[in-house]
Amino acid sequence: MSLRFLFVLGIACCAPVFAHSDAEAPAADVVDCEHPPENLARTLPKPVAGVAAVVCTPHAQMIAPHDGWTWRYPGSYFDRPSIPAYSHIESRTDAAGRYFTRFQAKELSAAEIGKLHERFTQSLATYPDSKAPPRIVKLVARNDQGHAVDAYFGFKSKDEGWVAVCAPECAPEFFFLFNRQ
Repeated sequence: MSLRFLFVLGIACCAPVFAHSDAEAPAADVVDCEHPPENLARTLPKPVAGVAAVVCTPHAQMIAPHDGWTWRYPGSYFDRPSIPAYSHIESRTDAAGRYFTRFQAKELSAAEIGKLHERFTQSLATYPDSKAPPRIVKLVARNDQGHAVDAYFGFKSKDEGWVAVCAPECAPEFFFLFNRQ
């Protein structure tokens, strides 16, 4: 046997060990949750981490209820809300799987809560509060395309509250309730 033949035979035998076939490679519109990109954000800031968690799915990463909490739309006990990384309108035009790269949380001051309460009372038909909640946390979630989604977590008590998602505008269909199970 020639040395060249052995070399080619060695490459043919070992190549599958070192390379992935196209069938095994993740599709361009998929988030590889087992081998995520380095900049994928995995945890939420403490002010919202108690009621929300980051979940990775092949289509998109999302913010969903933390264990022990229920999220629901007003008037519905069946549809389950979540905040996907593609929430921003511009992110939906790209077929690639979306994921979050950064989270920031800020506790709003009493004055900021009052202004937001007034704004939601006037603009969100699904906003149920007659008075402002004692605590609101603004979560800014930035995705891999640099688009930001603002989610306001209004805590009526330690066991219940609501979330208003603004992506980029706040809308009644982006408003939902949460409560401890």
